[in-house]
Amino acid sequence: MKKLALLFAVVLLSSVGVIAQERQRATPEERAKRQTETLVKELGLTDDQKEKVYEINLKYAQPVDKTARANRDTRREDLRKVSEERTVALKKVLDKDQQKKLDDLKKQTQHRRN
Repeated sequence: MKKLALLFAVVLLSSVGVIAQERQRATPEERAKRQTETLVKELGLTDDQKEKVYEINLKYAQPVDKTARANRDTRREDLRKVSEERTVALKKVLDKDQQKKLDDLKKQTQHRRN
């Protein structure tokens, strides 16, 4: 019985460690890559657009890490500004149809949050 309890404790502690590792924040590069792949899929980006969009996503993923320790209201405002700047930069790379799709995606995302 003691062996079973010890085995259970070891398994439990091991799983907690795995869960903690999975919850670590993604790096700016990982976030930029994930965002870019989503936009490639949703907007049908060309290879040239894909490269430009990745650079934009990477540029705007960096400031998010810098605001991580700010208080909640300041962080929210900083993230909103970064998001707006990123959207403006992205729209310069996209054609009219892609811009419309991007606007629709943003609306869907906002709707899901509320």
